[in-house]
Amino acid sequence: MSTNNYQLGAADSATVLRYLWKMIRGRRLALAFVLLIFLAESATALVVPLLIGRIVDQLSFNGVSQLPDGFALMVAAIVCAALAAGLLAWLGGVGISRISETLIAEIREDYVGAALRLPRATVETAGTGDIVTRASDDIAQLSGTMPDVLPRFFISGFTVLMIGGTMTTIDWRFLIVFVALIPLYISHIRWYLDNGPPIYRKQRAVESIRGQHILGTLDNMDTVKAHQLSQHQLERISVSSWDKVRWAMRTRIVQNWLFGRLNFSQALGMFSVLALGVWLAFNGEVTPGAVTAAALLFQRIIGPVQGLVYVMDDFQDALTSLGRLVGVIKHPQEKAAGEHRRALHPDALVKLSDMDFAYPNGHHVLKNIDVEIAPGETIAVVGATGSGKSTLASLVSGVYGPSRGEIQRSISTADIYSLSQETHVFMGTVRSNLTLAKPDATEEEITQALMSTGASSFVMALPEGLDTEVGHGARNLEPSQAQHLALARLSLLNPPLVILDEATAEADSADAEVLDRASDVVTSSSAAIVIAHRLSQAARSDRIVVMDNGRIIESGSHEQLLQAEGSYARLWKAWTAGAEP
Repeated sequence: MSTNNYQLGAADSATVLRYLWKMIRGRRLALAFVLLIFLAESATALVVPLLIGRIVDQLSFNGVSQLPDGFALMVAAIVCAALAAGLLAWLGGVGISRISETLIAEIREDYVGAALRLPRATVETAGTGDIVTRASDDIAQLSGTMPDVLPRFFISGFTVLMIGGTMTTIDWRFLIVFVALIPLYISHIRWYLDNGPPIYRKQRAVESIRGQHILGTLDNMDTVKAHQLSQHQLERISVSSWDKVRWAMRTRIVQNWLFGRLNFSQALGMFSVLALGVWLAFNGEVTPGAVTAAALLFQRIIGPVQGLVYVMDDFQDALTSLGRLVGVIKHPQEKAAGEHRRALHPDALVKLSDMDFAYPNGHHVLKNIDVEIAPGETIAVVGATGSGKSTLASLVSGVYGPSRGEIQRSISTADIYSLSQETHVFMGTVRSNLTLAKPDATEEEITQALMSTGASSFVMALPEGLDTEVGHGARNLEPSQAQHLALARLSLLNPPLVILDEATAEADSADAEVLDRASDVVTSSSAAIVIAHRLSQAARSDRIVVMDNGRIIESGSHEQLLQAEGSYARLWKAWTAGAEP
């Protein structure tokens, strides 16, 4: 497996555009109609400066002692044009908002679906904080920006084009000023695009890191307090928060430089239009009204042009968020090592042959591993912390691929289910939490799973039994109850191979006994790898694998390993004596 696929990045511009083009399929006619509304709004808005110029000319020729002919009609036309432009802008805004909000909802669904399909190795490497930040902050950035930015973007673009053409009808020399300023504005945009996006991307990355620190601390609050790590975690959060502040300040510096450049261009352009207009008027080539209309038109150009550049700020920020979301949506769904299934001996589900594994950072974890798992067999893996037990389980389940050697499976990795010591309850009823594993489960199957694992005792004691609402915002289950429910869910599914990674390690003595019995029920009908926290679990297994420093140093049944008087025998003696192994 390529280690690059363990990383979550952002999609490039071409990938984002292809994704968006595919997303608007079926909405292109509606989008074209909205664009026509914006075009009509831009044309209607030009009526106002032209009519004001005409009024100025009539006042210049007739004097100010009396109102010019048709003055009331022109004022009424100005008011109607302004109202019509406002109405069209509102209609276009509503239309583009409906389209963009629908697209954002679909992007959110695509992202959540893609995040759920990510290999666990990618999730663990990227960190849940990064994934959650994309789902919250980046989606919020899109939702808060696009419905506001897109109307301004289209209105500004159409207005600039139409004003350029209108100024030509007054006097083509006014257009020269407009065209001469285009390279200056382009240079501003290029400068911003060269300096802004990298800073925005870095700011988003720093926000993700801060999110990981905060989420990791909150999710493991008991451990943080137990090991007196509160100050350490606060310092990490503080450092990442100040990093976010520093990068936010850098974005503001870039924005201030941009606004200063734009203000200079605006002043230069208006001065040039007025100077040219006065010169032409003194030479009798244009009327004062034409100069007034040209100045007002240029003033209208300034707003849209600056609007285009100003929204580039929010637009670029939103595009950065979109790129991060599409980066997950289009993340390569590389097959796990076990997806290339091979015909094995009928008595083997998974076979690891002369296998080594090293993490992407080069840290070598497993060496010369040879293990074969038969259908219905329970293998307990014991060893000190850091000996490679959980990594071995991750390779069996297909989370990682081997660095050397081979993993063969006669089943799909989708048929291998893992349960760790981390508990989680999904929002919904107890019944819906169970049937996540098997949506078509019958009432009899659900009852049997609860009865066999012993979970029915606490489930039936809940106010509404199986229909009790649990999870965030509802009834909170105790950690041992949540784990018991997870074991009942595994029993209901009855997969060919389960991995219990210290699934009952956090329970106290009374709960541990109940959960161990439930674990025995789950493993009695499936092949299982049990990362054993208590050696009583290992003693009940068909086979025990003892690991040390990434190697298997002993393998056999409980009785065989006791007779061998090796590492396991010493661990067993210490454990039964009540000492720490």
